[in-house]
Amino acid sequence: MTLLAGARAAALAALLALGTLGNARVPAPGRLERASADGYLAAPLDAGARDDTLRARLAGTRPDGRPTRTMFGSLVVGYFSPRGLPPIQGALTVTDTGLVFRSADGRFRTTLPVVGPVRESASGRWRASAISLAYVDGALGRDSYVFRVDGGVFETDVPGPLMDLAAHPSWLDDLRSREWVAEHALVDARDARAVGDLLAFLVASRYADSLYAVFGRPAQTVGVVGARGRAAGRLGEYVASLDSLALDPGRMTSERQLRHTLAHELAHRWQARSAPQLAALWQGVAAIHDPKRYGYENLSEQQAEAAAFAVHFLLATAATRGGEGQLETLDHYELLVPGTRSLVRYFALQPAFTGHPLRTLLTMGRGR
Repeated sequence: MTLLAGARAAALAALLALGTLGNARVPAPGRLERASADGYLAAPLDAGARDDTLRARLAGTRPDGRPTRTMFGSLVVGYFSPRGLPPIQGALTVTDTGLVFRSADGRFRTTLPVVGPVRESASGRWRASAISLAYVDGALGRDSYVFRVDGGVFETDVPGPLMDLAAHPSWLDDLRSREWVAEHALVDARDARAVGDLLAFLVASRYADSLYAVFGRPAQTVGVVGARGRAAGRLGEYVASLDSLALDPGRMTSERQLRHTLAHELAHRWQARSAPQLAALWQGVAAIHDPKRYGYENLSEQQAEAAAFAVHFLLATAATRGGEGQLETLDHYELLVPGTRSLVRYFALQPAFTGHPLRTLLTMGRGR
């Protein structure tokens, strides 16, 4: 980590420790927020679980060597990407009942499990690890540690106590048991009127208008994903031949997920109509490194994710100050979904972002 990055991390950790960033209003779950000046509001996520993020371990097993107990209350500064969504800068606080993440802007707070509940099996008693080291990435010129945490990932270049937790030291098995918390859908999928009202509000919002300005507006009214799409596990679909888009909010658990899905599907619309530009922009772009991130080994989906990430970054920084710090944040978007930086620079040239405060930095060769 560079000296400058270390100073920023220390300053952020100090502010979070004092609680100065943790008292801001957090939007209530289940309610779609209208876009703010920065074009995007974070919404809280219910803590939940995804089996494919867990690593089972027998409670009676002990790792080789003497375990080191993590000091509760310590902070780890980094970027949290819940459920594959764009990363949020903030810090994790390690407690004996969970990992508490607070965003740097104070808009988002959630508690992630530090260890799973005790379970019985034919092989004995065991507890699931709630955090594991997924991989280490050197794309930023330094080691970035990417941890899987409760259906998402947390990325940091100063992992500290997370390395101890990822090793599942024996003392974790002595902590209080905690059941995985089930997530709740934004809306009851069986309530057609509620689903329709939510979609109508979304597509008429300022956020949707921002997306239309970049990707264009579909010819058909936005609909609901059908039975075949649901069977395939799709939360959204775009059919180029019909210029038609569909979403399934009854299977989404946060407003951020709903907005991101809209951006991703509209990005497919732009992708279908801008193949030459996209091919030129994509020269030299690396593939997604994480096998569990959407778009892995699928060029079309990676490009749509990168486009959605790019527009999210531009909207989230539309009222920002301090451009160099925001370019550092963009590095972390790029780390998770390569291609984001190239598309940010391209979209920053479009009329929708003429007045963006980072436009000169991004388009005049001064950005990284």
